Amino acid sequence: MADPGFTIVPMPVGAEIIGLEAGREENPTTQRALYDAWLEHGILLFRGVDTIERHLAISRCFGELEIHPVPEVRYAGNPYLIELGGAGRPSAYVFNGTDLRANRIAWHRDTAYTPDICKGAMLRMLEVPEHEGETMLADTAMAYDDLPDDLKKLLEGLEYKATIRTEHLSTLGHPGIFWSSVREATDAEDPGGAERRARTAGIDQRYPSVIHPAVLIHPESGRKCLFLSPTYVDLFLGMEQTESDALLRRLTDHMLQPKYVYKHKWVPNDAIIWDNRRFMHAGMGNLPGELRYGLRTTLAGPLRTGRYFDKDAKAPAEVIAD
Repeated sequence: MADPGFTIVPMPVGAEIIGLEAGREENPTTQRALYDAWLEHGILLFRGVDTIERHLAISRCFGELEIHPVPEVRYAGNPYLIELGGAGRPSAYVFNGTDLRANRIAWHRDTAYTPDICKGAMLRMLEVPEHEGETMLADTAMAYDDLPDDLKKLLEGLEYKATIRTEHLSTLGHPGIFWSSVREATDAEDPGGAERRARTAGIDQRYPSVIHPAVLIHPESGRKCLFLSPTYVDLFLGMEQTESDALLRRLTDHMLQPKYVYKHKWVPNDAIIWDNRRFMHAGMGNLPGELRYGLRTTLAGPLRTGRYFDKDAKAPAEVIAD
């Protein structure tokens, strides 16, 4: 077998790639080996990805790239990158009554608020806060495998309605998040927060509610995945709200067991690529005075897993064009 040019070091969830030299990403043998490792492990960690060019080159080992559907987050220097965090971007919220955090994002799958779930994404962190700022990723294929048979049967054919939420306040008391309460920070706690929130107001109005299945058969591996994006879930179809919330809480608690979750403490120029069909993820957030900034690519080849809740709904591009 030809030398792939790197070593795979398995982690409890996912794997780290060691020894991949710059330029080797162009080698077809290396590309195939990386892709196979990605399908097997679902998450791959790379260290020392110190340029945008290398970030893009590694990303393309896993497929073509696509432009993210939310224009407000796109990086001005390249349409295939989006910005996460950075000075002036995130507003701060108070969680659990005392924890003031910016950049905290509940458990979700990228683009699960559209009918076409994206294939995957690669995040590279450039600026890292001194405290917290971790990203967590949960393996929903492993989690599905361990479900009891009666719950697997319940989920057969079950669908849910999902809606994007641009404000953390809309998740107050909602199952699938890792805090019990949330409120907007005051002006004293977060100077300029109201102005930053105003710049993103109305984004959710461009993205109509969608319907997705509770279980997805992975199109390449054939594995079944718990196909939830908890922060977007409104209701499992055919259930009363209380019954639906209880099921979502039960499934989320199951998926978030430590044996299914990888929690990454970032070092500058770390990069992680994940299979969005298999993994969901969340951001722990950081103190508002500390900078956290990263760039992310999105893999093309979206999977049509859903449909609009309202059959007459317009796609976001049509809404923007209007």
